[in-house]
Amino acid sequence: MLSFEQRKDIVRSVTQRDRRSDFYRAHFGLTSPDEHLSVNTENEWRSLRPVTKDDLLASPLHRRSFLPLTELDHVRASSGTSGKGVLFSPRTHVRSLEYRLNFHDFAGAFMTYTVPMMPHWHETVYEAHGRIPRVLSYDPKEPEASARIARAANVDGLSLFVYHVRDAGEAFKKYGLHEHIRFLEITGELCSKTLFSYMRTTFPRATIVQSYGASEVEDVHIGIPCRPMTGEEPLALFHEKETHYLEIIDPESGQVLEPHEGTEGELVITAYPGEPSAFPLIRFRIGDTVRVHAPSCEHGRLAFSVVGRSALDFLKMPGGILRADEIERILRLMPTDVSDEFQAHRYEHMTPYGPKPQITIAVQRKKQTDLESLAHTLSSLLRVNPERTYADGVREGRYLPLICTDLDTDRTGNKHRRLIAHQ
Repeated sequence: MLSFEQRKDIVRSVTQRDRRSDFYRAHFGLTSPDEHLSVNTENEWRSLRPVTKDDLLASPLHRRSFLPLTELDHVRASSGTSGKGVLFSPRTHVRSLEYRLNFHDFAGAFMTYTVPMMPHWHETVYEAHGRIPRVLSYDPKEPEASARIARAANVDGLSLFVYHVRDAGEAFKKYGLHEHIRFLEITGELCSKTLFSYMRTTFPRATIVQSYGASEVEDVHIGIPCRPMTGEEPLALFHEKETHYLEIIDPESGQVLEPHEGTEGELVITAYPGEPSAFPLIRFRIGDTVRVHAPSCEHGRLAFSVVGRSALDFLKMPGGILRADEIERILRLMPTDVSDEFQAHRYEHMTPYGPKPQITIAVQRKKQTDLESLAHTLSSLLRVNPERTYADGVREGRYLPLICTDLDTDRTGNKHRRLIAHQ
């Protein structure tokens, strides 16, 4: 991890007056006579105001980049699922993909999810380590075509977003390639037990790992797989990388929590890959809750698992998201039947066609409204994207039918979580 001296030097560097970006000078409130910010103790470091996504969104891309835009490797866009808008983040080339060589030999062809530059990153790493750089892109809109190409190229390794796994798995089974896969890496969101069971059955010979990253972090990945996934808890265990400094804070008070076994709190990330760097990241509140499993794992790093979002206001669904304010909006269309108070649960159930999500919404009825009829109405009105409703997803075989139950109103002394994703 980054030492205190390294972090001290990063702060000094990014707050110099002659730097191309003045983001951190403005963020830390430096006035024009100040040459730079000095951090002399760990307490001073912990007193630095963390960076949030709102801070990044408030600053245009050209103001945040410490390199001329013409020298960037690429610009990464966030998914926008937080509801705060799409964030464009400057990046140089991605480092530290070498960890994959601990899990697979990469002697055969490799297929990776379609993100600009991703195939190139893979090719560069494998070529540098004497592997033949044969990398293909997986097209999530054409899983069967991707499977046919993978069979022709003799692909034996995959890297996929979690929400593409089922479609890819069914396509690879159809063309008899699933037993040929020896390495599968997933990323993008938490993996459920149901999905892991599906992967283990569908790709019986594969070493399965999960990586943890974020579009805001230039020096990905945040979490390096500590071990392959085996089904034991936690499903995915990560350790920090040497170019990062990770802190865990109480999300309410912002106080730093010491990383003992069992410590749980919001993750704060400092990341600096070295030069060239488009945007050194200093104390970024990513919004994820993590749990410490060992202050020092067998790799000599902090080992942790990701519990979920610190402030969850949406549930990811294949083909879109289900937002809390969307559920609230629909419930308010039926004021004589239900209140706008609710709790929505996202489950994942195994079916003959792989895992599928199912939403249960607990509502507060004002009269003896039939719950089955209410569920049918909500399903037809709730939108998961501007063009699709939950009912459309059920008809297409992507979701299991929505269920309504009665809300437990006895929550004295407890915070009311409106959205809950079950693993």
